[in-house]
Amino acid sequence: MDLILFIHPEAAHQGEALHTEMTQYFGVNSIQAVHTMTALTHILKQPGGSGHKVYVLLAESRHRLQELYCLFTLLDGRRIVLVLPDDKNETISLAHRFYPRFFTYSNTAYDDLCAVLYKMMNHTQTIPVRRGKNDN
Repeated sequence: MDLILFIHPEAAHQGEALHTEMTQYFGVNSIQAVHTMTALTHILKQPGGSGHKVYVLLAESRHRLQELYCLFTLLDGRRIVLVLPDDKNETISLAHRFYPRFFTYSNTAYDDLCAVLYKMMNHTQTIPVRRGKNDN
């Protein structure tokens, strides 16, 4: 699995939309969804976890973003994409501390996010059109 998607249970509604969009682009087998900080920490501590994986972190609140930042020593050097709760200066300032490859906001469509993820996964072909529900 090349994509690790963190969705806290409190972000279930937003996370479902993001997970669905990513699944339509990349297929079910490319995405590992994680729902707790403990599970994310476990994955980050596994050897060989930084290589080609991309970590997509959905922060439904600034508080969640701060919790995720507590894992910075484990996230450091990894390819990170953030989905932020808002575009306030404080939120963006905190987001930049992660040194993300890309960030977007939870109130937007995820087409741009998926296009960036596709390029990050070292694909050289053109960006795919979303798959239909039966095209996995």
